[in-house]
Amino acid sequence: MKKILAIALALVFVLTACGQGTTPTTTAAQPGTTAAPATTAADKKPEDYKGTLTVYSPHDSDPLNAGVAMFEKAYPNVKVEVVADGTSNLVNKIKAEAANPVADVLWGGGADTLAAYKDVFQPYKPSCIDLIDKSLYDPEYYWIGESPLPMVFIANTNNIPEADIPATWAALADFDTDKYGKIAIADPVASGSAFTQLCTMLFLFGQESDDYKSGWEFVEKVIPKLEVKNSSSLAHKDIFGGENAVGITLEKAAIKYTDAFMKVIFPTDGTSAVPDGVAIVKDCKNLELAQLFVEFVLGKECQTAQNADYGRRPIRSDVSPVGLKALSEITLMNYNFDYAAKNAANIKETWQDKLIK
Repeated sequence: MKKILAIALALVFVLTACGQGTTPTTTAAQPGTTAAPATTAADKKPEDYKGTLTVYSPHDSDPLNAGVAMFEKAYPNVKVEVVADGTSNLVNKIKAEAANPVADVLWGGGADTLAAYKDVFQPYKPSCIDLIDKSLYDPEYYWIGESPLPMVFIANTNNIPEADIPATWAALADFDTDKYGKIAIADPVASGSAFTQLCTMLFLFGQESDDYKSGWEFVEKVIPKLEVKNSSSLAHKDIFGGENAVGITLEKAAIKYTDAFMKVIFPTDGTSAVPDGVAIVKDCKNLELAQLFVEFVLGKECQTAQNADYGRRPIRSDVSPVGLKALSEITLMNYNFDYAAKNAANIKETWQDKLIK
């Protein structure tokens, strides 16, 4: 049914762009910034776009494949080749390939990670920029947020009573591992979402003035309570499978489990909602198609379908999320985006040092 809906949504439009028109419209760009292509329906039809576009993506297979299928349906003469992996692995791959880029677009991955690798991307200002909150895209347009991602806890009440499920980040430090086993989390070195979760703890309990010393002290208390997984998906799949009672994961992953015994918890002492981002690779071989893809994934039809089918939060102000708790009902903490981006390597190194102590 989900695939049918995705195809049906694709058929209701000939060309999906960020705005309501049939093609991307001209948007004024900042100096050194590529603006949305100045084309009209008379200039270029969907079938006029041809070639192969290479997309790197850490997204789960279902929303990833559905989004690509919608794009290929809208542009029948464009073939999309996908390379799927964790965010950190993909940005490092893009960096290693910088002299001869393979990827054209990175679709997905925490924006704080994308910002840390800003030098491997090129700026692009999409036509729908006025529909996106300024806090959710790079001020120079090196990346654009495409879905806000609240961090949550997920629990299996077959393994832990609801009364004992942590309701706050602070409660993780006192979690009873003897009774309920360790808390699942992905590795912040390899997983962009887990890196955001680590930074969330640092920023919630520490201060920038001393490089989040108190935050690191809190993390040191939590580390013995954690079981670090080698894949982001295991931080929620192993909860469902009963391997762990509690995990730390993304809202979009947690809400897929509709069984009554699975519970999603928004920490009441605050949580982050850093967006996934989309970015064009510097000196990519297929710039026009890359721009087209960015316009597409930020477009109203794709954003609506991704929300309806896969519970992803729309980034656009003109698309209301369906089936999700309103952001206004979630306690959001002050996430220090700039610090996370500028200090990513040091944060990961410090994590590794503390993990092996």
